[in-house]
Amino acid sequence: MKIMSLTWLMILSILVIIFITLLFIIATNRGYKYEHTVDPLPTKNSEEQNSSHERPVK
Repeated sequence: MKIMSLTWLMILSILVIIFITLLFIIATNRGYKYEHTVDPLPTKNSEEQNSSHERPVK
């Protein structure tokens, strides 16, 4: 009877490992599908406007 229970425990363990691996693969694929966006670089005009609003250094 102990051999049977160890066999079922091993089968259950393998199924859990497969399930976790599948979840990892799905999560990784969803991460790669995510469309990353980057803010555009500031132009010269916006840099000059930003610098005029800065506090003067003492």
